[in-house]
Amino acid sequence: MSESIPDGWILGCISDIADVNPSGSTVVAADDELVTFLPMAAVEELSGKIDLSTERRFGEVKKNFTRFRDNDVLFAKITPSMENGKIAVARELRSGRGCGTTEFHVIRPAADVAPDYLRLFLVQSRYRQTAKRNMQGAVGQQRVPADFVRGSAIPVAPANEQRRIVSKIDELFSRIDEGEQALQRVTKLVKHHRQSVLKAAVTGELTRDWREARERAGEPVESGEALFARILKARRVAWEQAELAKLKAKGKAPTDDHWKRKYQEPAPPDTTDLPVLPEGWVWATLECVSECLDYARVPVSATERASRVGDIPYFGANGQVGTIDDYLFDEPLVLVVEDETFTGRTKPFSYKIEGKAWVNNHAHVLRPTCAVDVDFLNVLLMRYPFIPLTTGTTARRKLTQKALMSAPVAIPPDMEQSQILELTQRALGGVDQLILEVIGAPKHATALRQSILKAAFSGQLVPQDPHDEPASKLLERIAAGRANVVNTQRQRKKTTA
Repeated sequence: MSESIPDGWILGCISDIADVNPSGSTVVAADDELVTFLPMAAVEELSGKIDLSTERRFGEVKKNFTRFRDNDVLFAKITPSMENGKIAVARELRSGRGCGTTEFHVIRPAADVAPDYLRLFLVQSRYRQTAKRNMQGAVGQQRVPADFVRGSAIPVAPANEQRRIVSKIDELFSRIDEGEQALQRVTKLVKHHRQSVLKAAVTGELTRDWREARERAGEPVESGEALFARILKARRVAWEQAELAKLKAKGKAPTDDHWKRKYQEPAPPDTTDLPVLPEGWVWATLECVSECLDYARVPVSATERASRVGDIPYFGANGQVGTIDDYLFDEPLVLVVEDETFTGRTKPFSYKIEGKAWVNNHAHVLRPTCAVDVDFLNVLLMRYPFIPLTTGTTARRKLTQKALMSAPVAIPPDMEQSQILELTQRALGGVDQLILEVIGAPKHATALRQSILKAAFSGQLVPQDPHDEPASKLLERIAAGRANVVNTQRQRKKTTA
């Protein structure tokens, strides 16, 4: 470590203040006695929390498992558990004894060394990064050597200051935890508000007052039948324009209207179980109000994209996933997730793109007809109940093109679409930015915790007390105690010889 340390501290090694993987003979019980059993999954990442609910008979775990006791520090030594910070102090073990996976290093602090002081030092990201660079073994199953841990330099504070540091860190971390919990509550409220606004938008509830004001003013309202007829007309016009463009591309020109007979009128949706809509609204299928451009999608692997460097956005089910050197589309479109997580999904099912873009085969591509605004189509589909229309496993379901295009949607008149978009934007103003900030909050909290740890182990977190016994005296006492133990063991061997 390059940082200077305060007076009264000393730069030592972990082996100076703790035993790494001490002999298992110090943890002994009768074979039928229950002891706490800790698999790797029982230790929570970074927090140091332990699930103590699993117990086994000592006779079942005394071999082929790591033994430890209360106040031992458990350090996960294998990838990726070490990288994720599975480091904890064993406490409240049954009868003070436990066994667990051999993928733990057991670090037993000497008397007057605070176990949590050791744990918090080890959980620092910079220590774990250094440990990662010193791992040994096969790739993917590498482990932190015990000798690396023993030889790791550690700034040792006086015993009393160690306890003050741990107490201060607990206090500050608790405040951060409270802030994160508050943000989680805010996130739920914000998401609920967002969903409520979108639901009100697509059911006509959001514009109820607007419609009533128009009715009182005697302004005319287009009937649902007239709107549906206009939707179908717009769809046919779009089809005819597309067909003419295809013929022109082939160097052909129609001599009569026979080509128009190929047009297939979409069937209206079955409204038997659908709710009654506000006056002027109409039920239609997505096939009625949009054209599916899935035929134009082209998936490109990440390897190929790496050789096709460009600044054109490359889109998939969850938004932009990269860039590429060419484009397939250059207009406002709505993309809808095709095969991804549907159950429990927090991201919207749809999003709008504009300008030059490339889309892979994990998102459906919709071009709305002139009867539906592209932004309104996106609002319709962002939280649409697609799950019943999907097939496949819960983890990764698929929304087929046929199921998508047959989905019924409630369409209001043009003026009301504009009003819905305006009110939706007003109601959700700033919400998306707030969600992004909340999503980024855990990263900020993690960085803050690491900053606190850095300050703690450079002597900047709590004030020093000149009356504290210097750390050098602590190390001398530990060394003397170890020497006495060795001498005692030697005397016993001579006595029994």
